[in-house]
Amino acid sequence: MTDRIEIKLLIEKNWERTTVYIKCRERNDDVEAIIKAVQAYSDSAFPPIMAYCDEEMEYVPQRRIIRLYIHNRKVMIETLDKTYEIRKPLHEIEENLDKARFVRISQSETINLRKVKKFDFSLAGTIRVELENGENTYVARRRVKDLKKLLTAANL
Repeated sequence: MTDRIEIKLLIEKNWERTTVYIKCRERNDDVEAIIKAVQAYSDSAFPPIMAYCDEEMEYVPQRRIIRLYIHNRKVMIETLDKTYEIRKPLHEIEENLDKARFVRISQSETINLRKVKKFDFSLAGTIRVELENGENTYVARRRVKDLKKLLTAANL
């Protein structure tokens, strides 16, 4: 067997978003390099969000964000390890978010679909969302139909 990387491109007219699959025998340095290159491209297409934690400013990559929400009239970003404050309105931040990754679930909250652990559809009229960090949140009744439509379109 030779050490080479084979690239295959599959074009489907009805496909909604670009998806990268890596098929390999094991996770090694080459695979890690490919993952980092794809993440770097994705990060450049969707810029990090400027946020504050303990009065220090940081740029938070969108792929790290679990959710954005309003708390005490402040917009907050939650990641696995920190909670940040943003000094812009939520609707303004959403303009720069990856639309394939983030969805508004209520007037005061937007979640990262890739950080959802599970959806609970058993509640009448609403959806409970368990996030990667163990937090639970709920989809507002008026947003349920839109979320279901998005999940169906994305085959999630």
